Amino acid sequence: MDFFLACLPVFKRLPEEALERLSRALALRRYGKGQAIFMDGDAPRAVYLLKSGLVKAVKYSRREEPVTMEIIVPGGLFGMIAVLDRKTYPVSAVCIRDSEAYEIPGRVFEDLLRTNPDFSRAVYSEIGEHLRQAHTLRAMGREAVSRRIAYILHLLAQSMGKELSIGREDIAEMCSTTQETVIRTLSEFRRKKLIASGWKRIVVLRSEGLEKLYSSPDGPPDESRKS
Repeated sequence: MDFFLACLPVFKRLPEEALERLSRALALRRYGKGQAIFMDGDAPRAVYLLKSGLVKAVKYSRREEPVTMEIIVPGGLFGMIAVLDRKTYPVSAVCIRDSEAYEIPGRVFEDLLRTNPDFSRAVYSEIGEHLRQAHTLRAMGREAVSRRIAYILHLLAQSMGKELSIGREDIAEMCSTTQETVIRTLSEFRRKKLIASGWKRIVVLRSEGLEKLYSSPDGPPDESRKS
């Protein structure tokens, strides 16, 4: 049995025999930074489970500008909607850093849903969270950059813990902005004692402060709204 699977809440809903079958069907794939796991419009081959790294779900505008729809962290499932509705992938999944992902064949995933109601409910709940995050990130795309960065840091802290092994280039890519803007914003967050940071490392000191920053109706003044 794959113990990474067995430790994830969504897969704890599966009986041991089903976990064993799933473990035998998995294929572990490795991807480099910037590599696409799948592209918008590809036929759905599989559902993916991120084991390590960071991945962003991206939709490209008519001007080929990337819009980040979701940030996928280790333990996250993605590619589910296309497999379930048997249409093409609606977004591209692109690695923010070197990543590893398990590939779960679509037929295996569908069979697990059909034969395990508790697992099915957990998966559909996760799909709901995906849609909620996509809606929020899309709305954040029209907000000040500082709000977007605060949201991303809060999101990552909630899912990965308060000590984040990420660099300014990772944040810039997730927020569709420049590294210079990220540097200025993180400096302001440090001044407000919301975070502490070092080389490719950020510690979230006040998660509630970040949440207040991005959710406030007034929001902070930010001249870099379109940076």
